[in-house]
Amino acid sequence: MTVKGRPGKTTGSRGKREAVLDAAVEVFLARGFDQTSMDVVAAQAGVSKTTVYAHFGDKVELFRAVIERGSSSLDFDLDQAMLSSVDDPQERLTHIITKLLEATTAPQYLALIRVQATETTRRPELAEAMRALGVPHIVDVVAATLLEDAQQHGYTVPDVHAYAALFVRMAAAGLQMDALLSPEPCRDTARLTAHARWTTTLFLRALRSQDSAALPEAPLRAAGDVFPWTAQPETR
Repeated sequence: MTVKGRPGKTTGSRGKREAVLDAAVEVFLARGFDQTSMDVVAAQAGVSKTTVYAHFGDKVELFRAVIERGSSSLDFDLDQAMLSSVDDPQERLTHIITKLLEATTAPQYLALIRVQATETTRRPELAEAMRALGVPHIVDVVAATLLEDAQQHGYTVPDVHAYAALFVRMAAAGLQMDALLSPEPCRDTARLTAHARWTTTLFLRALRSQDSAALPEAPLRAAGDVFPWTAQPETR
């Protein structure tokens, strides 16, 4: 795939750095990691190769910076969710997980995951870069909200970060896998919100009552789902 040069010039050190990152995303997704060169990224950004190396020491550092920028964007959305006017921790958790699902089923995120999965055998440092994509921060955000829910409902969480990490995996893993493997993944916001609400209700009900009876009804599968992570709609 041919990547054409970006027209126009960028000014200022920060402007050039952002231009390089924008270009790097396009080139990594178009060519993969091994077929991406600093020369091509420089041409796509409309800057010199010297400028690219001035900001990023090598290609791995550039890839890591691309991932970190995506992580920062997700972190900001999560912080905004924490600062929202939603007082009920359950509603806030639903909102937080919806934000996570929107971000991690987005085409660009999925494409970066595929690049990492393709190259990870030969480039284990790329797996380390992807591992940090929004995960530590969302666990902290969820942990803080779980503690608030525990205070309101009179229960204790012995290891809140462990429970928070479990909740994040439980809420996100299925839909992320469907999105990765489906040729046309469903990204309907209403469906993502319904899944987030169902998972949050299920998880908090277990924490609050320690009673697994009377679980909430699972949302129906959408067309395009590869695995039956959610219930099949009834056929008539």
